[in-house]
Order: sequence, then C-alpha cells, then structure tokens
Amino acid sequence: MPSAPPRPSIRRVAPLQWETTASYIQRLARRHHLTTAELLNGLGIPRPHLKKERTQPHAPHTGIELYLNAPSRRLIASFTGVPEEHLSYALPQWDQYRDKPNPASARARLQPAPVNAVTGCPGCTLARTGHRHPVRQYLPDSRLICRRHHTWMLGRHTLAGTQLPIEHADLGHTPEILAAHRTHIRFLRRWGTAADHALAQATSLTEAWRRTAPAQERIWPARARRIASNKRTRLWYALARAAITYPETITLAQYIAHHPRTLLALERPQSAPPVHNAIAALLGRPWLQDPALYPHRLNHRINYAPSPHPGAHPRWTYRQPGPTELTHLGYHPPKTAQAVDVSPGTPP
Repeated sequence: MPSAPPRPSIRRVAPLQWETTASYIQRLARRHHLTTAELLNGLGIPRPHLKKERTQPHAPHTGIELYLNAPSRRLIASFTGVPEEHLSYALPQWDQYRDKPNPASARARLQPAPVNAVTGCPGCTLARTGHRHPVRQYLPDSRLICRRHHTWMLGRHTLAGTQLPIEHADLGHTPEILAAHRTHIRFLRRWGTAADHALAQATSLTEAWRRTAPAQERIWPARARRIASNKRTRLWYALARAAITYPETITLAQYIAHHPRTLLALERPQSAPPVHNAIAALLGRPWLQDPALYPHRLNHRINYAPSPHPGAHPRWTYRQPGPTELTHLGYHPPKTAQAVDVSPGTPP
C-alpha cells in the first residue's frame, strides 16, 4: 500500500538551482534537527545502502547521489510543501530513479553521481540559505566562477583515497580570470555547442602545456602564487590548474572556433609552423612555437560527457589523464582527517 502523505512541515527548505538531491535531503533533515536516515525513516522511506564496490575512493573527484522513486518523491514534496515540478526543475537528478512502472512502495538508492558535483560558493550559500553548511551542486563549467564573491569552485579532490580539505580558490588577486569569465559567457551565447567543443580542445592543449611548461614560463606560476597567497604554491598549481590556465584557454578556444581547421593543421607538424607561430603570438608565449609541444591525435582526448540535467544535450569534455598530478608531485595522504601533510616548496 502506498504510504500516506505526511503532514506538511512548517519549516520551508527551498532547493537551490543545480543542487544534488543528496544535498537537498541533507539540508532538509538538518533543518528539522534530524539525520538523513531519521528523516527518510520518518517519512516511510527505507534507509538506502551503498555497496562499497560502487565507490571510487581513488578518483580525483568522488560523489554519491541519492535517487528516489515516485512514491518517495511524492512523500518528500508533500512534506516540504514544494511542488514536484519545482523540485524537478531545481534538482537535476530528482526524477532519475529507474523503477518499474507504478511502484507500490517508497524506495531510495545511493549511487555514484553521474558527473562531478562541486561545493557551491560559500558566500552565495549563506545568502540564499542563511546557513554556512556546504551545498553540493552540478554546476556547469561556465558557472564554476562566482564573480560576486571572487570564488572558483574547485570540486573535491582526493589523494590516495583521502579527501583534501580545499574546495574553493580565491580569485581576489586575479582580475584576469574574472575578465576571462565574462568572455567565456559571451562565447557560449554566440557559439553554443561549437564553443563547448573548442573549449574542450583548448583545455586539453593548455593543460598539456602547463604540465610541461619550460623555465621561461612565468605567468602561470605567478598566477598560482596569487591564488594561493604564497602558501603551498605547488599544491595550488595542481589543484587550481583549470583556473591557472583559464584566461589562455578561453583565448585559445575563441581562436579555434574562428579557425576550425586549426587542429587539422596541428595534426600535420610539417605544415603547421604558421599555426604554431600564430598561437604563440596570440598567447604571448614564444616557447609555444615548438611543434613538439602540441600533442598528436588531440581529438582522441575529447569525448562526450553525460549531462547531469535530464533532457540536455551531452557536452564535449576534455578526457583527464589517469593518475592524479598530486601524487606525482610527491604529496602524501594526511596522517589525520584534519590536516594534509604537504611539504612547502617552490612553484614548479
């Protein structure tokens, strides 16, 4: 028999745009001074379990999502007083539970999230919820920067299976990144899907260059020092790698979009020097004139990524290399859950 609808709560908890279902249910439980398990049990939803083999403890990013079937969604919507249509619009994975037609009882599942979620901007979270508790969100790449609070959402990083307690970067001393974000938004509006593809290609190139940058490259290490406030710069050079190369990535993506045969030219090193020279001049990096710095078969590093938003088109994404760079840098897991054992050092 279907569970009877619960009495609506007098404490309203509104979902945030792109929030994970797990984060919303946790906030809902916390608002009522309950654990998530106690809230679900009180609503007549059996406690979900996560099989250990479904987790990926050594992945650069880890995240678990809560999936609710139709009766569970009705119970929660009735309890919160928030229409299901609103919950479905705000929470990308709200109605993605795969169940038999017309299920009779409430069910919930814990599974790895389809894509990486990040902890939203702390300043925006406090303004919108009135609390400092973190909110996990499936933010699009173009929303990883909060220009109001000068924050970049890095996402959770793990090292040897242990989470690093660093999830945001301060952009207060990097106005060029904030300016590049405005360009990024205009670029997406004008080029649409073509912009996603160009951005994935540009990201692949700039990440390869950052890893192998010669000694004469000064801008990226200096940018890392500004983001890190001169503390643990080598660590931040790896953690904030997307932010460190972001202005150059956006500039290069625009060039690729305007010159669609760029990658074809780069695949033919003998005929490509004019392209290398043009990119080197565009980015102000004379050392990029070297054809050896352009990886072959670049398009093989690009693939479609599933969208966390139901019904949305998949987007082009850069395929990350396997091992996390933090391990290669020699950092070790923390001895306790509160501190990370990282040795201070000079920037790469």
